[in-house]
Amino acid sequence: MKRGRIAWRAAAVVLALLLTACTYPGAVLVSMIVRLTPPPTASGPAPQGGLPWLHVEHPSGVPFIADDRGRMVLLHGAIPGGLIDFWYAGNPSRPDPPPYYSIDPRDYSDNFCPANTAYMPVPPLCKNDIAMMAQLGFNSVRLALSWSLLEPQRGQFSELYLERINQVVGWAQANGMYVILDMHQNAYSRYVGPPAERFANLRFYSGAPAWATITDGFHSRAYLGQREVNAAVFEANTNFWYNRNGIQDEYIAAVAVLAKRFKNVSTVAGYSIFNEPLPGWNLPPGFEDLLLFPFYRRVIDAITGVGDGLPCWTGAFMPAVCGYRDLGVHDQRHLVFLDTGLLREVTDFPTHLGLPVSSYQNLVLSMHAYTHIYTFDGLAGERPDAANYPWGGYDQSYSLAEREAKALGAALFVAEFGNSPQWDPVILANQLLEQERHLVGFAFWTWMENCGATYGMFNGIDCGNYSPQISSGCLRSTREQLLSRVYPTASADPKLIYHYDARTGAFSLQAHGRSGDPPTVVYIPRAVQGRVSTSGAASQSVRNEFDGRRIVTVTPGGGAFSIEVSPGYLALIGCF
Repeated sequence: MKRGRIAWRAAAVVLALLLTACTYPGAVLVSMIVRLTPPPTASGPAPQGGLPWLHVEHPSGVPFIADDRGRMVLLHGAIPGGLIDFWYAGNPSRPDPPPYYSIDPRDYSDNFCPANTAYMPVPPLCKNDIAMMAQLGFNSVRLALSWSLLEPQRGQFSELYLERINQVVGWAQANGMYVILDMHQNAYSRYVGPPAERFANLRFYSGAPAWATITDGFHSRAYLGQREVNAAVFEANTNFWYNRNGIQDEYIAAVAVLAKRFKNVSTVAGYSIFNEPLPGWNLPPGFEDLLLFPFYRRVIDAITGVGDGLPCWTGAFMPAVCGYRDLGVHDQRHLVFLDTGLLREVTDFPTHLGLPVSSYQNLVLSMHAYTHIYTFDGLAGERPDAANYPWGGYDQSYSLAEREAKALGAALFVAEFGNSPQWDPVILANQLLEQERHLVGFAFWTWMENCGATYGMFNGIDCGNYSPQISSGCLRSTREQLLSRVYPTASADPKLIYHYDARTGAFSLQAHGRSGDPPTVVYIPRAVQGRVSTSGAASQSVRNEFDGRRIVTVTPGGGAFSIEVSPGYLALIGCF
């Protein structure tokens, strides 16, 4: 490493440490910097053919995601990987091959989709994928995107990729599903090593383009079986957080381009700014409070124009107190999803101080729930059914996340969770139970995977056969039974209590409502055939869909009411 680079980093770290004295004693200084502006208008009519606008309600307790009628909305969905810029095995003499699956929307018609292949970790994302998600009862999709495809050359944004994203948004809108546009990354970038290393080892690395990946010559090698435990990944992340060569400014510009494209699209629930942020060589809570959350505030400033933080220069390291200039998007109707630092997944504890982030009102704290997988016990090889950690069980992560969200003035959402299939009855079932208890929505990782991967909802294709393959297998039965569930999609009572028994199909919900409140809506999948009944101060109607699904609408009459679905199962879908 060159001497100038060492001096540059030393100066940046010293400056960050000096700012600690100003920002760590509490939220006093930050709350003075973050202006308490009135909440932006979040309701109003949706664009023609669009879904109702979502926003964040701010009651005395934990904020929650709500629709244009003020009802709590639970988003259930999955995460497809077909628009991620994965590395793939190709010609080693061509170090930067184009995306394996086309990003041209013309290649994805109603009746055609590129063939699946074992060369790729995931299948292509096709129109029927969105339709299948809707049939399982998902009302949202977290659409994972890659910065490297959005801005392949510095300052040049791909209109073709934006049109491909827009195509998927259109598919979702036709199925009544919201889309969370997720700026996704794993281990920062597939460009963290030289071409030979990329070809051999970086199959599941994705995110930043080559021009924004600065590793300073660190060798790319994963340790402890974890792609993130990699010196080149640490260095690339650190250079991003300290805005080396202005690459963080470019990232903010890329998010602004995305926000400008979808500013008036209500089907887009919002933007997930940065997936699973890795601290690089920094340590929490300094990373989160001095680098990560100030970065989030700058992105929010840029795309909403709320103007928090001190006016600072750009193109260089921006201290925690700095805001960001208005990039002219003025999008004040979409949700902004803020991922916690990656180390929170390891501890199931907050790794930041919960200081104010922004005066923007539509914030959502995105937790990734991987208890017994990436927590200490899982990394140590303990069995999930006999683990000594977390001490508070599955609830530890959720209860603490509620406190984090309330401190930040944000709603709570499980942006990612999943596990190996053999642990579905233990891990998946308990995660879903906590989500019920805490009234939080989810996005399951992942929709479909290839090559023996086990986190997908489907079995996956045979990776011994590299000829074109059209599917990713059949639905894993336990996952269909657990994830295609009866649940309230919207309710005027944000403190309702509900429970779904995936073994029997039985469901119960207790809520309160005033006369004139908008109705509570409950989704019932095709597989659940039990009788629906409502008691108390409410009236019920049931709409039967053509494919066997049912939508229950219960209008409160003033007082307590309950909704019951008696036990009863039909055969699961299995294969579409």
